Amino acid sequence: MQTNGGTFWGRYWTETTVLRRYFEQDDNLAILSFGCSTGEELSTLRALFPNARLFGCDIDWLNLRMARSLMGADAVIFDSTAEQIRRHGPYDIIVCNSVLLSPTVKAGAKRSAISPSLWLDTVSMLDEALVQGGVLQVINTNIPFRMHPVARNYKVLDSPLILGPHFVDIFSLDGNILCSGVTGTGLSSILNRHLGEEAWSELEPGDLRHVHFRKGNGEIAPVLNEIVPNRTAQRSWASGSSTYRTALPTDPRPASYLEVDVQWDTAGTTAVRLKREVRRVWFDGTVAEAFNTEVDLIGDDAVTYIELVTGRRSSRADVISLRNDGRR
Repeated sequence: MQTNGGTFWGRYWTETTVLRRYFEQDDNLAILSFGCSTGEELSTLRALFPNARLFGCDIDWLNLRMARSLMGADAVIFDSTAEQIRRHGPYDIIVCNSVLLSPTVKAGAKRSAISPSLWLDTVSMLDEALVQGGVLQVINTNIPFRMHPVARNYKVLDSPLILGPHFVDIFSLDGNILCSGVTGTGLSSILNRHLGEEAWSELEPGDLRHVHFRKGNGEIAPVLNEIVPNRTAQRSWASGSSTYRTALPTDPRPASYLEVDVQWDTAGTTAVRLKREVRRVWFDGTVAEAFNTEVDLIGDDAVTYIELVTGRRSSRADVISLRNDGRR
């Protein structure tokens, strides 16, 4: 399992805000942070689910102590054992971020990471603790969730807002390495690329992007964009575009990566609408998937965006940073 307990507030923000939108209300929802580390993930969940009942578990005693200090009585925090997880459950949401993984080790020509048997047992335990209709969020796992037998009882919740935060090496259940992950840029880990290994053909595009899985067959409204409903039409003062292209190093292995194109247009002086098109280039050079979304930036976010895309250090971002530093 994950050996690095470091984290920070707001990690995987896009993925978790999309998760919030799958639930109309949060009254009495039970949410488990599996591998809660020092508690910042629980604090982030509290900001998005103010009325939920929060639970956190971890195997590290120091992490648990720091999490309890941070959250106080606002979350129930306990040792990560199957017995304790069952006792405090069941849960409507289980968040499992960067837990189902281990650093890749090499023995001769063979590489390995998390034990497949440990991975199977852990996912089975989480499945048993999740209610029907509940949502499992899995980010960064050495083995794709779809390869577990329980996955047949889940429906993928796909959102074009999520680019794919997975950056670890990925293996099959029989221990073959499928691809090597290469970390990308930014706190949200926009991936530069995955490098295909000999068994990359066993991968599916969703293995690199899907993070939300709903237990059961019921329908749930998709989360397709982040636009302000019924926004009043205003004069456009400026427009432009930007691109994100991966810098591919010399490497004999095939690569899979994202290409992103953004068209932006202002609405008044403090609002920007982004129209984003994303393509997943697959290991064989084909476009494996393409998806579009729209995002509205309002107020400080919009002002900061315009300042940055015009090559100017953002005065608004600096002011916000200084304000936050003063609150610490």
